[in-house]
Amino acid sequence: RVVDSLRTKIMAEKKFDYDLFVIGGGSGGVRASRIAAKYGAKVALADDGAVGLGGTCVNVGCVPKKLMVYGSEFGRAVKEGGGVGWDMKVG
Repeated sequence: RVVDSLRTKIMAEKKFDYDLFVIGGGSGGVRASRIAAKYGAKVALADDGAVGLGGTCVNVGCVPKKLMVYGSEFGRAVKEGGGVGWDMKVG
């Protein structure tokens, strides 16, 4: 209780520039920032900018990998599609 009352006193005396300061512009940080801002919070987001907002997964990890894998399998899928009734003309 002493810690809570001290924290309350400190927070009441301090003026902050932001309601929420988010560290990291990955998927979670960007989402948290957007939701908080939607509800009227003044938000700041800090990121090192190494891979851009969205983080590693979105920019250089999971998502690009999936696009490459799905793209590499497309030709085979078109060929196999005839077996299930697809009639696609390629080229």
